[in-house]
Parts: sequence; structure tokens; C-alpha cells
Amino acid sequence: MGRILFRNAVLVTLDPRQPLLSEACLAVSDGKIEAVGEAPEGRFDRVIDASGLILMPGLVNAHTHSPMTLFRGLKDDCTLDEWLNGYIWPAEARLSREDYYWGSMLGIAEMLATGTTSVSDMYRASGEWMRAAMETGIKANICESIVADEDFDPRTHSGVLESRETVDKWNGFDHGRIRCDTSIQSCWQTGERLWRYIADFASERRIGIHIHLAETQNEMDHCRRRYGDSPVRLLERAGVFRNRVIAVHGIYLDEEDQRILKEHDACIVHDPASNLKCCCGFAHLKPYWEKGIHLALGTDGVCSNNSADMFDTMKLTSLVQKMLSGDPCFLPAEELLRLAVQEGLFSQGRTGEAGMLRPGLDADIIAVSAETPSMIPCLSPAANLVYSASGAMVRMTMVRGKILYEDGEFTTIDMAQLRQKVDEIVKR
Repeated sequence: MGRILFRNAVLVTLDPRQPLLSEACLAVSDGKIEAVGEAPEGRFDRVIDASGLILMPGLVNAHTHSPMTLFRGLKDDCTLDEWLNGYIWPAEARLSREDYYWGSMLGIAEMLATGTTSVSDMYRASGEWMRAAMETGIKANICESIVADEDFDPRTHSGVLESRETVDKWNGFDHGRIRCDTSIQSCWQTGERLWRYIADFASERRIGIHIHLAETQNEMDHCRRRYGDSPVRLLERAGVFRNRVIAVHGIYLDEEDQRILKEHDACIVHDPASNLKCCCGFAHLKPYWEKGIHLALGTDGVCSNNSADMFDTMKLTSLVQKMLSGDPCFLPAEELLRLAVQEGLFSQGRTGEAGMLRPGLDADIIAVSAETPSMIPCLSPAANLVYSASGAMVRMTMVRGKILYEDGEFTTIDMAQLRQKVDEIVKR
């Protein structure tokens, strides 16, 4: 890893004590940020002239399904039911376990190249995702996607068994770089028996629960028809919210649902591109934000977004939410950056680990070019990052002081081999 010094950088620190520094130094040592502002004394293994670069904390993709990169462009511009039943689920049925590994590798490569340093991933064959995360150096919260009917048996259910094995074997790997959560795929694909089982399992292991929640009107209608209440209230009665909950989408939440999420410190993960593309609806975030509900951002799966670029997600969130709320001041650039970094870390149970350019925190840092035409002039670096930048402008991605991507090259991923493997899978 070594000791690295960046010179002459613009620093968007997300640290309220000194949010912006220009022509500044940043030192990294033993995986941590050593100094910010002035260069410390001593010898460095590498000195980087960061002129023309903006350094900021790495982005957090708080919800995705990385192996679904294999389905990018498989089917677009159709209804959600047609997309799932006619294309995605049949394609998933043909994946081997090895395919999940290569799809995970592709997803991680795309995220590292576009500035994501930590990701929360929910999908099947989570052991294969684990293997990819171990090899690439990214931070990750991994969970097995669990679907089960009312009379499932936890002793034999494949998703439950994979979840338990992944959690018990790998949670906390590499001093916590990789963490394992568990999941409830959604209320309409599961039942009360699973909800209670997962609530108890998460409590026993002190891990989080990742769930698609209040995503579609069909889901809401199903729960009211079958159980007579909203998904949020059903899950609360099952004990789910006594754990850290990552509640993905949260589009159809009434006042009581919002109260429950706030009371239990659950985090809603907003996935704007996927929601718009699939016409699921769109969460109005201002009431949630005004109540102090935690809000993080995610891309969702690449096949329902076509991109894992969190810069796209930030801009889309800001623009649509301003329109929905009728308030052009809502979610300014600095707040969007906080949601995309610090709130994402909160959802992962990683608060205080990273998320600011401050001495003592993990050196999860990205460098973004400020010299492309769309970034000139840079009167407000924070605004440029949200409204003008894209993942293609990321020049470096560092996790715990280790550079994983720099100027188009990966240090832990063989892209030639990865492209060959993905081509073989897609043809099959």
C-alpha cells in the first residue's frame, strides 16, 4: 500500500469543518488518511501531482444486483411484467454459479471505474459475489436474495442456506472490508414465516436486512389483499425493524409507514433511473427528508438502469426531486454528495469508517478530472460534481489506501480475460 502524497488538489472533503480546500495536499498512510491540507514530513512511496483533479470521498452504491450486468440491453422499453417474465427470469435460469462470479466482476469493474468505493449488493449465489469482492479490493455489503413461500423450511431452503453460510463464513472479512447482510427479496415474494425467521437471524448475527419495499402499486395491493395492511406495518409486526434495515425504493409510503421507518432508523435507498425506466412510480423524497428519514442512493441492477454510474444517479435525483417538490432549493449539490457518500455508509453500518477527507478515516478516495470541457470553469466544485461530472471523468479510485483503478487501468482486474468470459456467457 505504501505512503502516498497528493499535491495541488482541489479537495471536496464533505467535512463540515473545512468543506473545500484548493491547491491542497492529502497524505495517505497504511490505508488511512494521514493529513489534509498541508503535507506532513517524511518520505513517500509515491507523490502524485493532482493539479486539475478534484479529490473527494468515494461514492457508495447502496443498492444494486451486480451480476445482472450480464443482461445489459437484453430487453428494454417494455412493461415490468414483460421484462421480468419474458426475459430476465428465463435468462437467470440459464446462469451457472461461475456466471455469477464473472457478472460480479464486471459490475465491480464498472463501479470502480466510475468512482464507487463501497457497494451493497443483493443477488443469488452470493458466495460468488464474495469471491469477486475478495479479489478486487472493493468494499461491499453482500446479501443473498431470498424468495420463499409461506411453508418454506429454513433447514433446506437454498437461499437461506447460502445466506447463512456466507454470513457465518465471511462476515467481517479483511478487517471488515466485506460485510454480509441478509435479505427479504420483497413482501410479495415471501411470507410472514420468512420475515420472522430473517428478523431473528439478523438479530442473532447483528447484521442488516436488505429488502425491496413499497416498490410498486401491485406490491401494495397484494399485501393489503392478503394480509390487510401495508408492507411496512407487516414487517414491523414481524420484528424486522429491530435490525438495521436497508429499505430499497420506498415509493408508496403513507404517514404511518414513514413514522415507523423514522422511529427505527431505517434507510430508504432511492434508485431513480430504474424506477423511471420500469414505470414503477417515483418516491417523493422531500417529506421523508423533512422527517429526518435516512436517504441513500443506488443504481439498482444494470439491466434496469443500463449504467452503474452514481454521478448519473445524483444528478437525476436532484433534478426530478426539485420538479416533484416544486422547490428548486431542495437537495442542493452538497446534500446530494452527502446522500451518495455518508448516508450510503450509514445504510451499510459503516458510519465513522470513511465518508470524509479527514485524518484517521479510511482512505476511500476518488479523483475526478476538472479539466474536461464540461467541468470548466469550476466555480463550485461540489455543483460541478453533481451537475456536470460523469463517471467517465474518474481518473483514480482508491479503497483503504490501495489504488484499484487509475487512468483507465485496473490493478486487480484482468479486463481482457473478463471481456472474454462475459462474451462467452452472453453468447450461450
